[in-house]
Amino acid sequence: MSTLSCNVCGGPLGPCLYESEGGQSLTSLCQVRPGTTRVHACPACGHLQTQEMADAAAFYESDYDILVHSEEEDQIYELAADGTPIYRTAHQVKVLLDKVTLPAGALLLDYGCAKSATLKSLVAQRTDVVPHLFDVSSRYIPFWEKFVQPAHWGTHWAVHEMPASWQGRFDVVTSFFSMEHMVRPADSLRQMAAVLQPGGTFYGIVPNVATNVADFIVLDHVNHFSETSLHHVLQGVGLEVVEIDAQAHRGAFVIVARKVADAHVASPLPAHFGSDVAQWLARFDEMAAFWQQAGERVRAQEAQLPASAPMAIYGAGFYGAFIVSCLRHPERVVCHLDQNVFLQGRELNGRPIVPPQDRPEGVNTVWVGLNPVHARQVIARVPSLAAGDVRLLYLE
Repeated sequence: MSTLSCNVCGGPLGPCLYESEGGQSLTSLCQVRPGTTRVHACPACGHLQTQEMADAAAFYESDYDILVHSEEEDQIYELAADGTPIYRTAHQVKVLLDKVTLPAGALLLDYGCAKSATLKSLVAQRTDVVPHLFDVSSRYIPFWEKFVQPAHWGTHWAVHEMPASWQGRFDVVTSFFSMEHMVRPADSLRQMAAVLQPGGTFYGIVPNVATNVADFIVLDHVNHFSETSLHHVLQGVGLEVVEIDAQAHRGAFVIVARKVADAHVASPLPAHFGSDVAQWLARFDEMAAFWQQAGERVRAQEAQLPASAPMAIYGAGFYGAFIVSCLRHPERVVCHLDQNVFLQGRELNGRPIVPPQDRPEGVNTVWVGLNPVHARQVIARVPSLAAGDVRLLYLE
């Protein structure tokens, strides 16, 4: 087998840290697909990388239908103290406006935008901002047409290739949770830098695998960036890092970078780059051990349950789908419980999604399919699961 190369620095990747069980994998959309997820780390820049799926191009053109069921569909970012959902789009707009000063009449490009709900919400608040859109799939055009005039095809939006007229044009280029999917992130970032004006701002959000551990095993996330690999890839394409914030958006890095005047003069890497890489590599080893044992932990808890007792999964997202995929008797899972009104009434892998308060009578065993980092805090805000007759089972 040929040596795999790092998507960030081009160096050889280390040995495989993680392989998924049973010849099957999970995508970021909770789809179960045949094939094995294999994850490697780069010892040179601290990047974590998943081997690309064989049919990636077809997957993004036809199967990657993120949040396309309605104009308003969104994901829950967190629950407020009173249990009210706070949705991701609203939070992303707030953080962007906190981090970036948008000039009046700013020309803004959302790169890898999907349906671009964040930009749509932003221009509703800042009507002077001039939106532009780019993606590798044409399936989102019906959403774009709702807030960018169809007559602007080729000038304000594009698919697959960006117009030559965009070079050096934009005040700001954004990328919301798209870089993790890019097989050649440096090439894509170089494209983004090229369409920025000198001094223009790149603003991105990517998962932080250290605080969003599910990202470690997501098949279609070929990149799992660390702070070190982000520094390396940004400085290599003529973008000077202003800030990499691991706090403003839970489970993610918020990146602010500036296009330097001379793209041929790379800004230096942090002085402590080497020691930071070593710390990230150690953390990757810990995460690999967690996921290699996670399936057995789920099955060990399942074995302690009364025979044939019906179960529910709290969470209709990735963690919930992972738990179901690990169970020896997944047929005992009767439903998913979720606070997201956009998911309620639908199904996940053939199981209905219902509000927590509508948990079926007699279903008193509930698996918590949430990020272990904050799972218990979230469940504490769900009154219908606080009853003494509910058995709660966690990933750790």
